[in-house]
Amino acid sequence: DDSYGTSKPHHPKILSLLAAQRSLIPSGSVYRVNTAMFHTSLRAMVLSRLVSEMYPAETDKTAKKKGQSEKDEKEHMGAIVNAALTFAARQEHAPSGHMLGHKESEEDKHHRMAEWGTFCPSDIAPYLPPEVTKSLKSDVGGLQKNLSALLVRMAELRYPPVILEVEEALGHPKGGKFEVCTRQLLQRMRDRIVHRVLTTHHGIVAARIVSVLQMKGHTECDAIAEDAMVPAKEAREILHRLHRDKYISLFDMHITRTHNTGTAIFLWDVDPSRLLKTVKNNVCSAILNLRLRRQHEVEVGKDWMDRAKEAGATEENVHEEDKKKYLAFCKGLERLDCACLQLDETLMVLTDF
Repeated sequence: DDSYGTSKPHHPKILSLLAAQRSLIPSGSVYRVNTAMFHTSLRAMVLSRLVSEMYPAETDKTAKKKGQSEKDEKEHMGAIVNAALTFAARQEHAPSGHMLGHKESEEDKHHRMAEWGTFCPSDIAPYLPPEVTKSLKSDVGGLQKNLSALLVRMAELRYPPVILEVEEALGHPKGGKFEVCTRQLLQRMRDRIVHRVLTTHHGIVAARIVSVLQMKGHTECDAIAEDAMVPAKEAREILHRLHRDKYISLFDMHITRTHNTGTAIFLWDVDPSRLLKTVKNNVCSAILNLRLRRQHEVEVGKDWMDRAKEAGATEENVHEEDKKKYLAFCKGLERLDCACLQLDETLMVLTDF
């Protein structure tokens, strides 16, 4: 509908942002959100945060023993992964030539697609934070050489791998060619989420038992108890709880045709797809419960919210007790909103990334 939104006032902040580009963007242009770029940028943020958590910066006391340079390397790992994934996202969803209106030939497009995900140190340097760029520039050798050396050291990490050295940096004119191990990092992130859910719902021993089953496959109860370092009775109870909640599977192998349970062999196993599906369902249920709780809290505190909206020169809550209740109400809503956002991010990692 051409008349849609014509009666609405223009947002002043949006107009101020577009004013600088008015010579390039004519009036009346239609804009579309680059959803793929936004989605990939969120993935870059999550994975860079994961790398920063896996390899945190050393404390000052530890850094004195190992050397200041090693401390700086760990500080920069998350920022480098974020810069590399941001460059890859722009390479795939927002190439510079396409953004400037240049027509891309079929050959150039295929060449760009073949290079997706790979980068040289000079490619990601513009996307590094200013403090990281300043730190690498201040060391002997300059930005590109130090960044290349740091990427080579990151490629030596194996559990899980963070960077893959596609072309050897030694003797390379651009300092080597690298690629972020996105699939392995995402798998590590999902494994952490599954472990956290199992620990929260069933305890650390249950999470350990699931890890044992993931490593060994079909296993009997006594062997699981021995590997998990718990008594057989406790292991049996935990296994049945996990099976009831659909985290693990049970396979009964009967030796005779009579299907006598006394002579049968019971093997426990973890189906990765079933485990992931169960965790997703639990996260979805938690999000639903949080949103229902927030809706209930809003209904309960509707009077306070109405008074706050209609407040003018006078305060919305005259009495001191009302002020405390209103602040507690707002703080509760803020906590529920933060919890919903964290669970949304968790569900995004499990389903969309």
